[in-house]
Amino acid sequence: MVAPKPQIRSMFATPVCVHYLPVAQEFNTELKPVILERARNEPHTSNNHHQGWRSGPDFESWGGSSLVQTLFRVLREVADSLTANRNGSRVSLDWTVQAAAAIRNKGEYLERAARPGWYWSGVYYVDDGYNKQDDEALGGEAELSDPRGVLPAMLAPQYGFRVPNGLTAGQIESIRPQSGMIILHPSWLPRGEHRFEGAGTRVTIEFDLVPPIAV
Repeated sequence: MVAPKPQIRSMFATPVCVHYLPVAQEFNTELKPVILERARNEPHTSNNHHQGWRSGPDFESWGGSSLVQTLFRVLREVADSLTANRNGSRVSLDWTVQAAAAIRNKGEYLERAARPGWYWSGVYYVDDGYNKQDDEALGGEAELSDPRGVLPAMLAPQYGFRVPNGLTAGQIESIRPQSGMIILHPSWLPRGEHRFEGAGTRVTIEFDLVPPIAV
């Protein structure tokens, strides 16, 4: 009798969505100067200037109503497409969206952190700052760290799991940004940004979403 092959199941999946704004070129051309002007007139909200400039979480109030609603509509649609009831059926929810603009220049980074109190979080790249260069030495990759921390790599860090996406257990996954790119992930997944070495100015919108809370 031939022994059956082991059945491997990947459990507790962590979805990370990479999407592109359909009208990104026109949208970014209009939005970037609005954010740069805001930065010139608003001081840093962080004491760590090595992480660049970040507005308050009030992008909706000053980003331009048509621009804000275009971006928020797409974010809500993507969040709906990745969210389900516990029976697997799709949903259409009235997501609350909070967003802030951010700017990073050469030598700046974003420390990895989770976003307590939210369901989905992510970032939209108005300008990746690479000036169309593809040199990996420019850094600035979005970094997503294993929410289990170093636990999977503590005993034998030289080994990983021979399953899809199993080799980075306890480590960091990275995504190279592009202008017009949206990255959406569960808010409990720590996200940051590697030190940026590009000559341009990186401009982003960082956002969080929460569904209506049932009473």
